[in-house]
Amino acid sequence: MFSIKLFKKYCSNEWLPIFELNKKVITVKAKQRIFTEGESVDGIYFIEHGKVKVLSRFNAAEEKIIRLAGDGMVVGHRGINVKKYPISAEAMTDCTLTFVPINSFMKILKANPELAVYLIKFMSDELRESEDRMKNLLISDPKKRVALIVVKLIDDFGYDNSNNSKLAFTLSRSEMANMSGLTYETIIRTLSFFEEQGFISFIGKEIVIKDETKLRMLSEDKSSKKNSLQKN
Repeated sequence: MFSIKLFKKYCSNEWLPIFELNKKVITVKAKQRIFTEGESVDGIYFIEHGKVKVLSRFNAAEEKIIRLAGDGMVVGHRGINVKKYPISAEAMTDCTLTFVPINSFMKILKANPELAVYLIKFMSDELRESEDRMKNLLISDPKKRVALIVVKLIDDFGYDNSNNSKLAFTLSRSEMANMSGLTYETIIRTLSFFEEQGFISFIGKEIVIKDETKLRMLSEDKSSKKNSLQKN
C-alpha cells in the first residue's frame, strides 16, 4: 500500500516542507466525484478519512469498480505521466483528502529515489491484483467471486470499531455485482448461501463476519478453473 505515512517516511527531510507548503486539505461528500475519467490531471489525493471507489469506463453507459481505497491510501496516481485521468474516483462516504498538485508531487518524486522505487512497487502490485481479478472473472464460480469481494473489504477497510466482527464498510449489493461481474440476484443468493453456511450474518444490510478463515479458503480455492473446464 502506498500511503501518506509511507510517503512521509521515504520523503527526505529537506523535501517534506515542500510537501507541507503545497498540500491542500479538502472535503468531499459521499457520492461526489473526486475526479472523473478524461479530466486534466491536476494532482494526487491521499485519503485522510473515508472510503473511495475507483472506476473505469468500459463503454458509454457502464463503469466498473476496479479498486477500493480507504484511510491513508492514495488515488489519482494513475494520472502520473499522462495529461488526463484514465480512471474516475468517487467518494462512498464523506471524505477528508490531502491534495498534492501533480507538479509538486513529481518534483518530490524525482528528488527522492527511495520514494520513487516504493511507488513503482506499489503500482506493480496494483497491476498484478487487477490482472488476478480479471482472471477470476473468467474462471471463478460466483461463490469465489463474492468471497473475494468480502475478503477485500476486510483487508482494505477492516472491522467496525464498535463491533469487531462487523465490516467497517459494506458495499451495496449493486456495487458488489458491479465489481464481481455478477447479477444483483446472484449476489443476493450467494450472500444468503454464505449466511446459511455460517460464514456471515447481517445487521440490516451490513455484513458481519462469522468465519473469516472459511471465506479466505473459498476465495483462494484453486479448483474453480478445473471445475469450469470439466463443465465445458
